[in-house]
Amino acid sequence: MDKAGLYIHIPFCTQKCNYCDFYSIKTNSTLVKNFLDAAIKELISYSDHPIFSNAEFVSIYFGGGTPSLLTSNQISRLLEQIKKQFHFTANFEFTIEANPESLSLAKLKQYHKIGVNRLSIGIQSFNDSELNRLSRLHDSNQAIKSVGWAQQAGFDNISIDLIFAIPGQAQAQWESNLLQAIELNPQHISTYCLTIAPGTPLEKKIINGQEEKASEETERKMYLSTIEILSEYGFDFYEISNFAKAGYECRHNKMYWNLSPYLGIGPAAHSYWENQRQWNVKSLAVYLNSLKNNKKPLGDKENLSLEQKILEYIFLHLRTSEGIDIRKFKQSFNISFKNKYQHAIKKMNGYPGNKLFKLERNHFRLTREGFVLFDEICSYFA
Repeated sequence: MDKAGLYIHIPFCTQKCNYCDFYSIKTNSTLVKNFLDAAIKELISYSDHPIFSNAEFVSIYFGGGTPSLLTSNQISRLLEQIKKQFHFTANFEFTIEANPESLSLAKLKQYHKIGVNRLSIGIQSFNDSELNRLSRLHDSNQAIKSVGWAQQAGFDNISIDLIFAIPGQAQAQWESNLLQAIELNPQHISTYCLTIAPGTPLEKKIINGQEEKASEETERKMYLSTIEILSEYGFDFYEISNFAKAGYECRHNKMYWNLSPYLGIGPAAHSYWENQRQWNVKSLAVYLNSLKNNKKPLGDKENLSLEQKILEYIFLHLRTSEGIDIRKFKQSFNISFKNKYQHAIKKMNGYPGNKLFKLERNHFRLTREGFVLFDEICSYFA
């Protein structure tokens, strides 16, 4: 039986952050109700899917948007349909992304009671000035309280999201954010270098000279210090942006990195199985209308060629600390990794400065400096 993951995109926010290019719209009670009706209809449409109807799901992940704007009753309604329809492992992981300003102790107790067992809290910074720069709605005090409430509510699998290389952010402040996160004793920390996405308000501010993008050297120093500090405090560096205490790696994200099947529900959600990828329309209005007319809300789909699948395998596995298992690569594709990609390995060997990869015990892994240059290294293989 295939193992699979389920992702549900909750496309609602109180206010869109100035750096965000994920699909979301302003929350509205009527739209939320209509979305829940449509999402249940979309779930039912996969009841006879050749892969997902027979798969054993190991994870549910509510992403967004701001899933924590939903009440526990609304989440229960979706969960009831999900459990009615799909098979799950005994101890499946159920993650909800949350923003501090949308949480309370009472809400978190209700979430825990209905079966949510993992929280991913989008804190981003513990510095009020930086939060204002990112147009976040919470302050540092709310951020700290939200983690404490989650622990009081019974959650013992909490992840904190942080962003570095925020305009104007100093190295010392970034390290202070990391130490504050560590002090709160979460089981998992995700750290992301701020991406200046095209068309966002933050990009316009940078173009107009109102904000200054961090330099590549600043990004590099902050990233390397992240690995050093979190490793020192017992967080395993298991993926390019993710650190976990032993046994608390995100099972859902590992499904993506291992190219396991996953089903995406909701506007802009992606699905993958075997050699096929598909994604839903990036519009709630079109999504609702499609399902109202008994049509799948697909934006597009593609069948991956062998070469595409090989490159995806390489890119996704290079993101992880485990890297590429050369023997498994050979078994999967009947190709020698070292022979096929000798040109990429040669380029990496010739890169000035620090060594970018290690080849040991039949695993090809990036070094810390290699992770800094991840996008460039991927271009060598492509």
